[in-house]
Amino acid sequence: MNQKKLGELSKKIMGAYEGALVSGMVYLGDEMGLYRAMDGRGPMTSGEVASQAGLHERFVHEWLCLQAAVGLVEYEGDGMFHLSAEAGVLLAHEDDLRSMARWFDNLPQRTALLSEIPRSFKTGVGISWADTERGGTSGRVQWMERLLRPWYEQVLVQSVLPELDGLIDDLNDGARVADVGCGSGVAVVTMAEAFPQSDFHGWEIAPLALDRCRENAIQAGVTNATFHDVRDGGLPEDGSFSFVATFDCVHDMTSPDDLATAIYKSLNSEGRWLIVDPTSKGSLEENLKLPLAVFGYAASVAGCLQSGMSESGGAGHGVFGLPAPAMQQLTERAGFSQFRQLDIDHAMNSYYEVRP
Repeated sequence: MNQKKLGELSKKIMGAYEGALVSGMVYLGDEMGLYRAMDGRGPMTSGEVASQAGLHERFVHEWLCLQAAVGLVEYEGDGMFHLSAEAGVLLAHEDDLRSMARWFDNLPQRTALLSEIPRSFKTGVGISWADTERGGTSGRVQWMERLLRPWYEQVLVQSVLPELDGLIDDLNDGARVADVGCGSGVAVVTMAEAFPQSDFHGWEIAPLALDRCRENAIQAGVTNATFHDVRDGGLPEDGSFSFVATFDCVHDMTSPDDLATAIYKSLNSEGRWLIVDPTSKGSLEENLKLPLAVFGYAASVAGCLQSGMSESGGAGHGVFGLPAPAMQQLTERAGFSQFRQLDIDHAMNSYYEVRP
């Protein structure tokens, strides 16, 4: 027995457990508005924080002590706690692209799902995203919307779409566009607002997600966005679309090949498919060096792999199962002949333009 290695592993295990507990406290701080109550207000007592947030001081004080212990909030002595400007950006600024509090938004749903995941290990059948809506909860839908909305609204139209030569002109002139696996519809609505001459369609499988899609469209006042339930019919195979997008969902599909074939048949001869999917290096050795390797594999076991194996014979790619060469092969099997990786820097995702 290597005692040094034993000690190092025990610290890692305890760190993982502490991390889970701290994650819960970050979720509470965000949910209860505690970070926002402290943002930009300088040093505060626990009583002042509690008063600002409308909460009970004793519980707020204990929460602040934990925040100080982990280093998210600074303790300045004499009962004064301070949320730095840097911590404010990461934990209190909802619309900032650097904000991280929203990552914790679905922690209760993820934790609750742990009681069901053992069934997947025993049977080999995963839990689909639609199944996670059982009981009328839409935690994943809300979390994904909150997580991705700033990117869709601040980056997609401004920085990503212009990377596809000629697309902006097509959208300004009027094109037919599809977003497959559209989630809560934020990308569709954002593009529909930016390009009122184009006709946008979103496809989803989860009923609560579709409800949220339509709600977002109504709130934005767009009339050129329509949403469809995949179970009522998939993409039309008439070559009527000029642009199809899939954002972070190809790896989730039980049959990505069927998806690629359907998209190929839906596009006209000059059309294009934008794929945004997690970056993978193709081997465990290389993937372990990725900055978000731990997050990616954990999210895969608890979500993406579950979805990909939720039907018999499901592909089960998981988060890292489609590196660029495999993604290119998938598109070529469907009939596409042009595959280009876009030069867009992102912490988690790779971007591909695919054409017939």
